[in-house]
Amino acid sequence: MKKLTALLLVAIMLFSIGMVGVAEPANPVAGKKVAYVMLLPSATIFQMWKDSCADLCAALDVQFDFFFCDGDFNRWMDTIRQCASAGYDGLLVSHGNQDGSYVFLKEVTEQYPDLKIVCFDTQFYTNGEYQKIEGVTQLFQQDKSLVTVLLDNFIAEFGEGVRLIKVWRGPNFNSPFDRREVGWKEYEEAGKIVTVGEIQPLTDSVDSANAVTAAYLQSIKREDVDGVVAYYDLYGQGVYTAIFENDNFNGNVGAALPMASVDIDPVDVTNMLTRPDIWSAAGTTDWTLNGEIGMRLLMLQLAGEYDKIYDPATQQYGVDVVEVPGSAILATALKPESTVENLGEIAAETYGNLGYLSVADWMPADLIHK
Repeated sequence: MKKLTALLLVAIMLFSIGMVGVAEPANPVAGKKVAYVMLLPSATIFQMWKDSCADLCAALDVQFDFFFCDGDFNRWMDTIRQCASAGYDGLLVSHGNQDGSYVFLKEVTEQYPDLKIVCFDTQFYTNGEYQKIEGVTQLFQQDKSLVTVLLDNFIAEFGEGVRLIKVWRGPNFNSPFDRREVGWKEYEEAGKIVTVGEIQPLTDSVDSANAVTAAYLQSIKREDVDGVVAYYDLYGQGVYTAIFENDNFNGNVGAALPMASVDIDPVDVTNMLTRPDIWSAAGTTDWTLNGEIGMRLLMLQLAGEYDKIYDPATQQYGVDVVEVPGSAILATALKPESTVENLGEIAAETYGNLGYLSVADWMPADLIHK
């Protein structure tokens, strides 16, 4: 009888050990409440971001809300204050104003020390210097590479010393533009590209980009330039129209002048499909993956696992700045059925790479990618 009892105890112990071995990792964020607060109006790429945030939160049993603030910085700040006072555990906030975000968010973190914050495309700048906020992770597209992937494409076609026109608003206007300029300057100083000239829209609008580009094209000869790079796809839409409407540059007289842009939206894809000889490429990241990357950073902060925050640009862990490398979407690779949502079907492996994700045993890379 004692022998039988001992065997039963051994069996129970082995079964228990087996059960422990296959137990699911504890989920430290279950029941938390978070929100995505976007300064800008809703757009396709931001909806892609929001949807992936929602999917990850659902998989982790986290309550998720979202707010678009239609470009109103005061509304963005008010929304963040309201969420903080309402007891949200974490906020993923996007596109904060460079001039005011640091002071505002520092005050929020001091008033609500338990609130976790991740910022996307938001520089902390004051008194002439870039700043840090303790415990806050900053997420960016790797803006430098968003430009260099386009320059690489032009170099592959025209060779080193390719002659290019740059479309932006100039230095110190917009921090992402300044970050993109780093890539341009590196290639320029290395002799990989030659800057023929600059076009500076007067406002952030398609119409302004179109007007200044149309006027600029009147001052140059087609044979003196190989291509155009716009630092913002909204500018690109104006550039595209200006080229399309000018017979000296649209292919009616000689070869069309090719252009490329940073960022992407459905209008860009349509134009690239319609005239790939004009709109040749777009430098972008996978906005569905971007949303998941940002929300994973927030989940790790909520879990207190800052050491697992991963930066794919530097391949380092435990960092407070994360950058997502850019990819070139080539017009020649697009299919008739291509959309902003399915670019992963035709893009290089840098686009939508699950290796860019920060992970934990309770939040594996394939959590919402079964």
